[in-house]
Amino acid sequence: MKRLLKWIGVIIAIVAIVIGAAITLYLYTPASYENRLSAVQRAAERGVAAGHWPGVMWAIVQSGEVITTGAAGFADIEAGIAMTPETIMPIGSITKVLAGLAASIAATEGLLDLDAPITDVLQVPLDPKDGAARSFAHLATHTSGIIDIDAVYEEHGYHYGSATHPVPLADFLSRTLGADGDLYEPALFGDWVPGTRYIYSNIGAGLAGQVIADAVGQPYADFTTERIVAPLGLSGFWGHIGPAPDTDPAHAVLYDRGETGAFEALPPYGLATWPDGQFNASATDLARLLAVMMGDGLLDGQQVLSAVAVQMQKTPRVADIPGKDTPGDFIGLFWERETLTVGPIALTLEGHSGGDPGVITFMYRTPGHPTGFVLMFNGEPEGTMGLLAIVRLVRLLAGMPLPD
Repeated sequence: MKRLLKWIGVIIAIVAIVIGAAITLYLYTPASYENRLSAVQRAAERGVAAGHWPGVMWAIVQSGEVITTGAAGFADIEAGIAMTPETIMPIGSITKVLAGLAASIAATEGLLDLDAPITDVLQVPLDPKDGAARSFAHLATHTSGIIDIDAVYEEHGYHYGSATHPVPLADFLSRTLGADGDLYEPALFGDWVPGTRYIYSNIGAGLAGQVIADAVGQPYADFTTERIVAPLGLSGFWGHIGPAPDTDPAHAVLYDRGETGAFEALPPYGLATWPDGQFNASATDLARLLAVMMGDGLLDGQQVLSAVAVQMQKTPRVADIPGKDTPGDFIGLFWERETLTVGPIALTLEGHSGGDPGVITFMYRTPGHPTGFVLMFNGEPEGTMGLLAIVRLVRLLAGMPLPD
């Protein structure tokens, strides 16, 4: 038996080596810019042909400048409409980057104290079971102890049939976080001191949007549109409001898997906590946002945002605590450095990603490298090969060399 176990262990080790080697080969990245870019296009098109995703768009940026954009597949399979870098779709949790920027802008103008109790400005009830104060910095670093329990967030946070949730943000927060609310649960709050544990919270991000609105005395969508979207020249918009009447951007249909595994169009849906994930944008839009973040407010040679505000957002605030304990990883104001590991491959990236039904998005730079990337899908892959296909694209785009 011991001999058999020994051979089983040897076989497992060999299989692990072979699998690791195969993954490494699959994720190989060409050295030159042109070859790497060609590999991105091939991988994107093969993913469409293999049924891993309906459509995909991407972009490469450097500090203050968009280098290139691309796309493959379909924005709308049924209508045969091709995906382009200008196609608009929800960006998922990358939306939170807008909250970090908006808060930094408000802080630099003396409108918001990032470390003061949010109840100093908040106009909706907040009744944590421990009675402890929460700051905006706690919300933006996911250390507030507010937890997205399924009975509240999953069951009441999503609404299908319309991009506008029937419950306004302030009402949802009052019903959820106020002790007299019909959705209030003590389990929405953790049993630890705020600031001592990282746990990702979409409800907390929705609350962050409300805090900003109450601090600046202006609706959150209006403030972010005027102070971020317009200066950057983005074509994007808040999904629950829709595009301006005089614009008609091309929209991607979002897809889920049907019983046969084929892609089926999802109905529109809205989020009660829309500041956490319901901004709509194109790959070109997100490329401009990332270029501004990398360039400390510079875009195409112009200072479009405050350098102090951008630096404030990116400054590390939380590291080496439970939930955020990988050495070197940190989080600023909805801006994270995180290590993503698949098999033998580990990537350290800085920025944000997003995921919702029919939505997968990435907006990252490689620390210490001159380029960053955007990657957006309007449908999710299935199985290990689908996951590896996305990892391959991320691997190709991350650390892209500059053009010769």
